Amino acid sequence: MNLDSILATIGSAVLVALPFALVYALVIREIRRRRDRQAALASIAAELEDLQEKIQIVTTPEVPGRGAGKDLGAVAAEGSAGAGYLGVAEKRALILLMKRALALGVDAVVGVRHESGSVRAGVVRLVGRAVRLPEKGRPDPSL
Repeated sequence: MNLDSILATIGSAVLVALPFALVYALVIREIRRRRDRQAALASIAAELEDLQEKIQIVTTPEVPGRGAGKDLGAVAAEGSAGAGYLGVAEKRALILLMKRALALGVDAVVGVRHESGSVRAGVVRLVGRAVRLPEKGRPDPSL
């Protein structure tokens, strides 16, 4: 065998193997992206669960069974995610809303809602009223 026939054989093998290697690389990249996305979603869910133990978030004007409490003003937050991930954007906004409310020293955020016209290209804006709840068994101090 001469050098030209060896190079031709290797060249043919490379031409056949190259598309398979490219597809393999793309599959591996997609698997990593999905794994990273699932890890990010799990992290968001864990953070949300941790915050839900510290503060109550309700869409009603008062926390059921606890009354309205002392109103400390409006609190708002915006969350974003890639196109098609509106649920992730909403969870991020909710986490930020909870953190802002906790920084104010409140027990709950009542009347939480999407702000009108706020849903756009993967962005969600939530607003609500920060309240300090009366202790269980004690009357509402705002009355």
